[in-house]
Amino acid sequence: MSGEHSKIVAGEKLNQGKLFYSVDSITSELVEVVSSFNDEEINQIPFEGSWTAAQVADHVRKSNNGIAQALQMQGRSAERNAAERVTELKAVFLDFERKFKSPQFILPGQTSYDKKELIERLNRSIERIKQERANVDLSEIIDLTALGTISKMELLHFVIYHTKRHIHQLKNIYKTIKTKTHGTDQSVSQFPGNNGGGI
Repeated sequence: MSGEHSKIVAGEKLNQGKLFYSVDSITSELVEVVSSFNDEEINQIPFEGSWTAAQVADHVRKSNNGIAQALQMQGRSAERNAAERVTELKAVFLDFERKFKSPQFILPGQTSYDKKELIERLNRSIERIKQERANVDLSEIIDLTALGTISKMELLHFVIYHTKRHIHQLKNIYKTIKTKTHGTDQSVSQFPGNNGGGI
């Protein structure tokens, strides 16, 4: 192996390591935020037309399982940069003013959840992604109904931005519930990973 090729391979592994770390960090934050709701709050509707915190978590769980299945799919060699859609995915999912209609297969399936069981199932969905990502060529391209033509690397970026979007949503739900309950605006600084910033 030439020295130049060795440098390229080492660089790819470094970038992959950073991507995996980002996925692990944001999914851990998600579990911590979901865990911040008590047994009653997690099933409470914060305002008309909104999902409960439990339903948001169930939606992300179903999405995670879908991503894990997609990572298992037979892919084809990329004829483009495998990270080409990353900027697009970030812009779409971190636009918190933009509303989306969730595909039927990842809609929350219940109106009431057991918090402990829900978090266990959410953690299992995260572990599935971790297991599958270790065994695939992230540069491979696949075709999905919901996300179109996408690389497996871009799928992991989707996990990051989709999860961030719903963490933002969960913090808004938490704030609304606490304001209703206590009649005061509860600081979100109590969430893990927050430094007193707004949501």
